[in-house]
Amino acid sequence: MSTLDNVLQLQQPVKEGGIRSVNFFNGRLLTSKDLSREQVARREADARLGLALGDGVAFGLEAARDADLDQVNAPVLRVRAGLAVNRAGQTLCLTADTSVALTRRFDAGEAAACDCVFANCNPLADGVYVAGAGVYVLTIAPAQTSEGRAPTNGLDPSNVRCNTDATVDGVQFRLLALNPLRFADLDPSSSQFRNRLAYRCFGIEARDSNTLDPWQNDPPNYGLIDELRDSALSDCDVPLALVYWTSAGLNFVDTWAVRRRLLEPDALSGYAFQRNPLDPAELSSFAFQARARRLVETHAMCAQFQQHLADLLAASAAPSALIATQYFRYLPPFGIVPLHSLSLHGFSDTTFFTGIVRRPAPGSGQSTPFIDARLLGALQAQALASTPTDVNQKEFVWVYRPWQNVKASREGEPVQPMLVFASGQLPDIAVARFDMARLDYSNLAGCCGAP
Repeated sequence: MSTLDNVLQLQQPVKEGGIRSVNFFNGRLLTSKDLSREQVARREADARLGLALGDGVAFGLEAARDADLDQVNAPVLRVRAGLAVNRAGQTLCLTADTSVALTRRFDAGEAAACDCVFANCNPLADGVYVAGAGVYVLTIAPAQTSEGRAPTNGLDPSNVRCNTDATVDGVQFRLLALNPLRFADLDPSSSQFRNRLAYRCFGIEARDSNTLDPWQNDPPNYGLIDELRDSALSDCDVPLALVYWTSAGLNFVDTWAVRRRLLEPDALSGYAFQRNPLDPAELSSFAFQARARRLVETHAMCAQFQQHLADLLAASAAPSALIATQYFRYLPPFGIVPLHSLSLHGFSDTTFFTGIVRRPAPGSGQSTPFIDARLLGALQAQALASTPTDVNQKEFVWVYRPWQNVKASREGEPVQPMLVFASGQLPDIAVARFDMARLDYSNLAGCCGAP
């Protein structure tokens, strides 16, 4: 027998892993099993499309405290309508804004679907449902229940329990506890707790260790959320928010610490690290530089900072006195800081960045340089490829003023004054361009930022 007899030939169909649909033809006897097989095939086809799109939140599903219903001993969150895709490729759609109680009184067993209906996420991994004080991850996951009754012919009395009219594929919310041992070194009473916990979810330690030996050290899994997947967080769950619950009620709800936009599969992920340093076929391809996950996480870092900053602004009676280092150990590669004015609350240019190395440095005789606001999109796009700034390492950040914003503010228009900061790893973009700059809102030699 030829050695090629068992080798797949060109254009020869590969049946293994193929989707098997029922072949319908006139005269065929159909049973409920046949129709269930067709449902399974449809679900499998949809799931493969979902896997190609990637897992995460497509839009909506923002979670926040429900101000009308929230109580100290019975917190309630308001989740906006939206769509997500889980790691199993299933789409999870919430069609209307929904209030979700974090203490459970609903008996999930009452809504269990009939066993004769296919459900590849039943049961979900075990997790904490009735919560108390602690740190939790709110997730959305698939749920299945029955609706109505269908008439039967009575030929098979054993199937009476399955005579429901329809099976409803819906969603459910779950509350999963983070292992407190994984952040025991963080002081919950510290004003930096929220920021440091968020970056523990981002896996900042693993990202930093990756820079020491990127040729061999590029772990595919890192951070608190990946660790939670080893226990309670299943591939059917999509994380929506990080919830810190104390005896005084909800301390904060941080969505972007765990929420991610859709992350498509990475073609380089199979070469993420060098498993055998002596095998040339397994040399590292430096996938960390191109891996889509890094970009998605950096985007989340920027959004998490803006949400945290907005919460500080709303909670403080005197935000102009707040100092960033009191609340932030890590800064994202790009951020916008609203400044106070006569009519609007905001932070102080000089006070907010106290203790943070910035360029130009305070006291250098140079004011904060101008940039063209039309460059903000390009600046953010560059910054997303950079890493966050650890303010304890005394690395500097660039700080800029969009000249259009400054001009409008000086002319009395009701605009929010603002500063923009970016990672010091980026090149300086505060340069005057011929026929693109104004003399009174440009950075000229010897008078950087001077109007």
